[in-house]
Amino acid sequence: MNIISAAHVVYDYLIRDENDKVVDKRTALRDVSLEIAQGSFVCLLGHNGSGKSTFAKLINAMNLPGEGTVLVSGMDTKDESHLLDIRMTAGMVFQNPDNQIISNVVEEDVGFGPENIGVPEDEILQRVDEALQKVGMTAYRLKSPNQLSGGQKQRVAIAGIVAMRPKCIVMDEPTAMLDPTGRKDVLSAVHELNKKEGVTVVLITHYMEEAVDADRVVVLEKGEIAKASDGSLMDGTPREIFSKVEDLRRLRLSVPVITELGYELKQAGLPLRDGILTRDELVKELVRIKAQ
Repeated sequence: MNIISAAHVVYDYLIRDENDKVVDKRTALRDVSLEIAQGSFVCLLGHNGSGKSTFAKLINAMNLPGEGTVLVSGMDTKDESHLLDIRMTAGMVFQNPDNQIISNVVEEDVGFGPENIGVPEDEILQRVDEALQKVGMTAYRLKSPNQLSGGQKQRVAIAGIVAMRPKCIVMDEPTAMLDPTGRKDVLSAVHELNKKEGVTVVLITHYMEEAVDADRVVVLEKGEIAKASDGSLMDGTPREIFSKVEDLRRLRLSVPVITELGYELKQAGLPLRDGILTRDELVKELVRIKAQ
């Protein structure tokens, strides 16, 4: 079952003059059709200006398509009567957690969303407890967010979305401002939600290593799903996508470091398979070759 269905979506950013007259437009998405299955972990990749963030905002109805349709759990984002339900179904986590944290105490911030949508007080307390536990922040519930690290703040922001019990979490470069430890902690919490709670995750990132454990990777380029040199769409498993090293380079994208190393070794003559994603896979391949 698909939780998100985008069909022939076009989105333009309008450029206005000082009199608010439209003088130009920039097309961010061009005839994009994409379906995302309930419970899946999908990673959107693409260079700056490829349309990733625009697509993310369409899911949450922050943007509305100029053409085509976006359905979230069967609800059309253009239907204003479904706006609240759509935003309760698909929660957004942005790059900078400070833009989402509004309270001076962690537990109050996590409870703000449920309170805003009319959840009874006793249930809010239960949801806050559960959300903090799921992201590993229970011990910090009475702390001020100002006392937390960047990674901890981002986990609080995620907990605030989780407390609203969405079926889907859309994350727009949530680790871009974090150090490697913070990135690891945040991604671990997100994968836990996906695997144990069945929450659909749509992750936008420019860190290729973060896409390795996704169920599916979709590459966008100039507002469209990118095409490989063989004409196929760049939409598949991480192994399928990262096997296309030259196509990704052409799109000004890198591949995970281990994948790059495996590719260079293969180019040098070692009979390695394509799309090596982890250090363990590379070691096993080298051992296999040595044993031949």
